Amino acid sequence: MGTLALGGLSLADLLRRQALGAAPEASATVVIFVYLPRWPSHIDLYDMKPDAPVEIRGEFKPIKTNVPGMDVCELMPQQAKIADKWAVIRGFRTTGSHDSQY
Repeated sequence: MGTLALGGLSLADLLRRQALGAAPEASATVVIFVYLPRWPSHIDLYDMKPDAPVEIRGEFKPIKTNVPGMDVCELMPQQAKIADKWAVIRGFRTTGSHDSQY
């Protein structure tokens, strides 16, 4: 899981500006990577599948965020309130090990 903000802009802000033809503001790129070993999987937190078969979906219920069409886990009501300020990065590539001992 990670969040990405470009100069304080969320992905929604960038897409809105792009649709309006505005160029993004020049600024540094900021990426906050959150590594949570032994925490619930992304399917239980951000990529919930409430309509999936019981074997696939998690045990937690989705709650609405302040972004239409986006839900998060019921255990994260504070993140639901600020969902317009962050973006979920669903995939990235690293080099090296993913073990927490390194």
